[in-house]
Amino acid sequence: MKRIGVFPLFEKPEAVKVAVKLIALLQEAGFRVVMEEESAERLGVAELGLLEEELPAGLDYGVVLGGDGALLSLARRLYPREIPIFGINLGHLGFLTEVEDKELELAVNQLRNGQFTLEDRIMVSAEVTRGEDRRACLVGLNDIVLTKGIFARMVRLELLIDGFFTGQLAADGLIISTPTGSTAYSLSAGGPIVAPQLSALVLTPICAHSLFNRPLVVGSNSVIEIKFAAPPLEVLLTADGQESLALEAEDRIKIYAAPHKTKFIRFKEKSFYHILREKVKQGRL
Repeated sequence: MKRIGVFPLFEKPEAVKVAVKLIALLQEAGFRVVMEEESAERLGVAELGLLEEELPAGLDYGVVLGGDGALLSLARRLYPREIPIFGINLGHLGFLTEVEDKELELAVNQLRNGQFTLEDRIMVSAEVTRGEDRRACLVGLNDIVLTKGIFARMVRLELLIDGFFTGQLAADGLIISTPTGSTAYSLSAGGPIVAPQLSALVLTPICAHSLFNRPLVVGSNSVIEIKFAAPPLEVLLTADGQESLALEAEDRIKIYAAPHKTKFIRFKEKSFYHILREKVKQGRL
């Protein structure tokens, strides 16, 4: 019996109704459904609940009810297990969520019958070291962002790529995005749209105060090293805009493509370019 984790985003008003329907369909199709204890109790199915630390182990699939942000969160949570996941869209058209609520029954049947493909998406890792000590490691599906605080001045950074000094950057920050994240924060900062099947990282300055104010695309096997050229007042490092770490002047950041990927379940032939066209038509890009 295949084991599937269900992760509802209860901030969405329709989440409870859709989650109850989804659980019933999955159980009828022969799946063993599990979820967080709190979510299970909220939905009136306490018997499906597991402790948070127990949940990822042994999952065959994961499904999130929400939008792209909820799917980003699930991708990081399940890392590095490479558990295939998909999203049920409860908001606007997204690049990542695969299924609309009216398509639930069809999607469950396709999942049961193996009528889907898996699409690999690279993730990005950031290691922060101070002296000889590693302080933290963040992982993102969209991006890693280094940005100044609300009241801080611009930051001055030194960049090395594959061990070679690339230059100094004076800016409000720097975005290192995956192809998946190229349509998110990086795009709004002037970065390029990168097809998701490519293996690359995009460096996009935020409001650069120097001549180095153009995005740079590097291969996914490159290692990007960042250190401060001048002591910063307040700087944050964030992953997917959802996890953050305060940095200090002596910190060094190493950014690279993560060793494990996110695997998206795809049920239909709707391509990245179809979604791109639809979002442009709706004025939401």
